[in-house]
Amino acid sequence: MADEIFVYIEKDKNGYKNVSLELLSGARNLKGKVSAILCSDYEIDNLKPLYLSGADKVYNIVDKKLGIYNNKYFAEAILKLIKEREPKIMLVGSTKTGRELAPKISSKLNTGLTADCTKLEITDVKGEEKLASTRPTFGGSLMATILCKNYPQMATVRGGVIKKMNEPYKEDGEREVFYPNIETKSKIRVLEFIEDTSKNKDNLSHAKMILCGGVGLKTQENFKKLEELAKYFGPDCAVGGTRKAVEKGLISKDKQLGQTGKTTAPKLYIAFGVSGAIQHIVGIENSDYIIAINNDPNAQIFENCNYKIVGDAEAVLNSLLNEMKKI
Repeated sequence: MADEIFVYIEKDKNGYKNVSLELLSGARNLKGKVSAILCSDYEIDNLKPLYLSGADKVYNIVDKKLGIYNNKYFAEAILKLIKEREPKIMLVGSTKTGRELAPKISSKLNTGLTADCTKLEITDVKGEEKLASTRPTFGGSLMATILCKNYPQMATVRGGVIKKMNEPYKEDGEREVFYPNIETKSKIRVLEFIEDTSKNKDNLSHAKMILCGGVGLKTQENFKKLEELAKYFGPDCAVGGTRKAVEKGLISKDKQLGQTGKTTAPKLYIAFGVSGAIQHIVGIENSDYIIAINNDPNAQIFENCNYKIVGDAEAVLNSLLNEMKKI
């Protein structure tokens, strides 16, 4: 077994996905050589973003069947590389593709897979360094840290829970083109790819500032005011809501933050009328600074914030909005 950490890299028309670059940065803390895994039907030239984000090496798996994602082809290609190089850890982003691909690989390797993790670290177990993967459990009421008996130790990780490196890692590194010679025949054939443009384009997962509303804001009108306030802070500010706010119809589902919504790590997170249940905290705990506004002095959110304001969230929102209008 090599002292190597594989990170599966996803690409789209805009380039490498943020969650993949985050994983490269996070893997640097796990004591091993970090290798990015790319699947494509041609040799990819633009690898610099991967080295800058933390990769020591890039494996470009190339096969004509890897042009468009197909779980059978991608799984077989990656399996062949894993069996040849025997990495100690493999990390995959908790995207739609990652959640489908990772269990297919782990089941073929007869190894464990911890899904939807929010934290990764190395721990000593009887003199052996093991991957400790932490994820929510029991409906989000508890956090469980899970160890994997077999190798490679595998985990899927949420976007936004690992911060990218503050400084570039390096400009260039090792590269190897790997030809898997895929033998599998799939009955699935992609006829056409149609992008879903109906979803809200607010980049909650990577906004630098987030204004989040809970049921303490009470009305849709107040959530509209939250949107209005966000505009004063520019395009790097986004608006989100808690699960209860979504359930009450105060804000749309695509803006939900927390365990069952989006995970984020902004520089500043301001919670208006948010109670602070653990299911929500899981999604925002990596924020640099958290300001919480709640009229309950014993609100759970106050245990997880840098600054607290005990007061009516609606009144504070109105005051902030009025002050911004004066500028």
